[in-house]
Amino acid sequence: MLAMMLGAARRPSPTPAGELSLDAAQPVLAVEIEGVPLRLRVDLDQQDSIELNPKIARKLPLTWADGLQMDVGRERLRSHIAVARLRIADRILQVPVSQHGRDCCTGSDGAVGPDLLPFAIVRWRNLQAAPPRANLSVPLTASLTTGLSASSETSGVRLRFSLAQEQSVATAAAASALASTHGGQWDGVEGQVVVAFGISRPSRLMLFANPAILAGFRFDQLVVRFSDFAGETPLPTDPAPSEEVVVRHALAHQAAWPAVTIGADRLSRCAEIVYRAVPRSLVLHCAFD
Repeated sequence: MLAMMLGAARRPSPTPAGELSLDAAQPVLAVEIEGVPLRLRVDLDQQDSIELNPKIARKLPLTWADGLQMDVGRERLRSHIAVARLRIADRILQVPVSQHGRDCCTGSDGAVGPDLLPFAIVRWRNLQAAPPRANLSVPLTASLTTGLSASSETSGVRLRFSLAQEQSVATAAAASALASTHGGQWDGVEGQVVVAFGISRPSRLMLFANPAILAGFRFDQLVVRFSDFAGETPLPTDPAPSEEVVVRHALAHQAAWPAVTIGADRLSRCAEIVYRAVPRSLVLHCAFD
């Protein structure tokens, strides 16, 4: 059933055409799903479906099926998916929709990535940003499980982009690679960082002896989700005083996912962010460091 539903939603769609311009501070698009008017936030960190808040999902005349479970760090969410008719202006598409039992979005009914929209170009404009100092174009690839991402100068580390995420943040596997390349060491004590679905995950600040450049932005330090998606990769350790006993808590093994999400702390410096569907790419017009 799951394969049939996803296959139906991924039939060839009309060639992307036209442009969509959005306010980066509130990138919300009016659509209809199964005839019901909704407001969807358009953001680059969405995966291969339109994510809906559960209350809205229950109002739609759809047949839901169980999908693959989603791991948000160490928290596992049940997934419910369906195929729906999406209407944007005069265009109608069949698209996958999902909900995971928790609100994904505030200020909108759900969220959609630009790769599920029928536009050739999507622009996020920020009139409050400083004038751009440079333009940077990065090729994007799409994954069913992790969405849109770009390569980085650090081997193996993928870059994601999110206007909805306040802080830029790295997974443990990405922090391991960055620490090895740029001389990373821990600073301060453990904190919390809010990630998807309002879930908070343990985090800690990592300082770099040699700053990292990620998507054109300079990082002297970076917030790290130190217990999430580490795989077998090592992280720096704090030196313990000779009289201190260190007890390490054993966590269930997770596959390594070396990803850094570039958040609003950097993307707010961009006067314009442009997604192009063919070839899939992102152009950043920003006040880079």
